[in-house]
Amino acid sequence: MWYRALQTFLPPLMLAFRFRVVGKEEVPTTQGVILAANHVSYADPVFIGVALVERQLHFMAKEELFRFPVFGAIIRGLHAFPVRRGEMDRAAIRWCLHLLEKGEIVLLFPEGTRGDGVVLKEAESGVGLLAARSGCPVGPVYVHGTDHVLPRGKRIPRIRPVTVYFGRPVRLEAGSFHKASRWAYRRLTEQVMEGIAQL
Repeated sequence: MWYRALQTFLPPLMLAFRFRVVGKEEVPTTQGVILAANHVSYADPVFIGVALVERQLHFMAKEELFRFPVFGAIIRGLHAFPVRRGEMDRAAIRWCLHLLEKGEIVLLFPEGTRGDGVVLKEAESGVGLLAARSGCPVGPVYVHGTDHVLPRGKRIPRIRPVTVYFGRPVRLEAGSFHKASRWAYRRLTEQVMEGIAQL
């Protein structure tokens, strides 16, 4: 309910942010897709979601955010699901694979936490693991400007320009899904981060 309501009301409001979307045609429209984005603000999922308003996104959020009953209920309504950071969260992985099998879009932030908007942090290998197990493409995403809209420590958004860039999807080589190693997961994750940096 929350998600569909925001799909209706948010797009017109984006005009105030001089919101731009670049490379949207790179995102596959007929299959499950993993989107891997840089992370500089809690506003990132909102702007990426509006950029792909024709579809509904599902995204990981740190488990701690769900400990607040009201806020947890709201973000669940926006298709967020919890993940335990710093460890192999098998429940979160299974849910991702379920969504991808259904043809949904799953949004991940490989850095695992918010960065400074200048230098990308080292990424976790979970993106590569999900790509290998699902066989789905991974689309790099770069969000620019959200760190000025909702900076760290602020609760009230500011009106600042925002642009979301989508890059060409990355895939594991054909036939490598079932024999992929940790090295393959790491390499694919590195390729995705390179794609984000290029954007």
